Amino acid sequence: MDTDHILLALIGAGTSFVVFCLMRFPQTRRPQFQPYGPFSLASSFLSAVLILLLSALTVYAHAVWN
Repeated sequence: MDTDHILLALIGAGTSFVVFCLMRFPQTRRPQFQPYGPFSLASSFLSAVLILLLSALTVYAHAVWN
C-alpha cells in the first residue's frame, strides 16, 4: 500500500468519525444548528458507515487506477 492510499484511508476514517459526532452530539455543531437536537443512534451510525464505505471504495478505485 502506498502512502497516498494510507492517507486516503485515514482521511475517510476521520471524516466518518466527525460525521458520527456531529450527528449524535448537537453541542459540537455550529450554534445555528444546535437547536435541532441529536439524530438517532442508528442514523448516525449508518451515516458514518456509509462515509467509511465510500472512502474505502475511493481507496480501492485509486489502487485500481494506478
